[in-house]
Amino acid sequence: MHRWRSRAHVITLLALGVSLQSHAQRDTIEDSRRNAIVRSVERVAPAVVTVHVLDIQYERVVDPFMEDFFRSFSLFRPLTRIRERPVRAIGSGFIINREGYLVTNYHVVENADYISVTLPDGRNLEVDFIGADKRSDLAVLKAKGEDLPYVEMGDSDDLLIGEWMIAFGNPFGLLVRDPQPSVSVGVVSATNRRVSHTVGRGERFYQDMIQTDAAINPGNSGGPLANSLGQVVGVNTFIFSQSGGSVGLGFAIPSNRVKRVTDEIIRHGRRLNTWPGFRVVTTEAGPTVYEIRTDSPAYRAGLRRGDVIIALNDQPVEHPTEINFAFWGMFVGDEASVEVLRQDEERKFTFPIQELLR
Repeated sequence: MHRWRSRAHVITLLALGVSLQSHAQRDTIEDSRRNAIVRSVERVAPAVVTVHVLDIQYERVVDPFMEDFFRSFSLFRPLTRIRERPVRAIGSGFIINREGYLVTNYHVVENADYISVTLPDGRNLEVDFIGADKRSDLAVLKAKGEDLPYVEMGDSDDLLIGEWMIAFGNPFGLLVRDPQPSVSVGVVSATNRRVSHTVGRGERFYQDMIQTDAAINPGNSGGPLANSLGQVVGVNTFIFSQSGGSVGLGFAIPSNRVKRVTDEIIRHGRRLNTWPGFRVVTTEAGPTVYEIRTDSPAYRAGLRRGDVIIALNDQPVEHPTEINFAFWGMFVGDEASVEVLRQDEERKFTFPIQELLR
């Protein structure tokens, strides 16, 4: 009798051991599934919004009946009327603080007559347009709602080539009626990318960009690019693609620039225009100062008409557009350094950036 009890006890212990091992394996699998990327998505996704844009366009149309009537009278022009044509579009954005301020790309909302946003929890919110910086391709809106989720902004200067990146957005636009953002994963392919000034028709400051192979498609514009810590380090902005779809060449505006631009817009309602105080023209010698204000910081620092600029902020320059881009990327109060060639002698001048007052 004791022998059977002993065997039953052993069998029970073995079964308990198998059960505990099975639970431990399941816990290990669950832990491996809930990795850093999943946790990052859980932190960021609730604050990613779908940006709905309504653009009312006006077109002149001919009444079909009147067109038939006047067709037989070559001397008379048919009567026309103005018709409203609503054009709807979708983009992405994200809330950056508890007050409800949110960021998106300027090109997402630039033609908008009416803007609203939808949260992943299904709430549709009206927004106020606070301001925008066309050159930086950033716009700030303010959502009207309570208990709004928001993201944590990270340090884009701390990015590592090869670290995981998560891109959030609404790449299917109006085709998918679901407020949940989609997620794509890749790595940081490069940092501080200086994109050709021809991208954005020379009207956008696409410099110092983050390059990622995380899939970014039309509709992702304005959405956040996050690291594995759940911090937003960039704003998804554009792709290089011949087909229009993602081919692993996506670019995002770095978060440190986003923070400075949005801070100015929230405080002043606009981006403060930087003013170097001089203009350049292309000559055989290179970008040459042809006009300079005597009351400008650059003049007071020693810069003069006829100086050939060879570097700005320790970056070589070959074209006046590069100089314009460099000053577009600076902020009032920043310090600029200009290296010039004057009568075969190199000189360097340093001066503060001021606001252009009209």
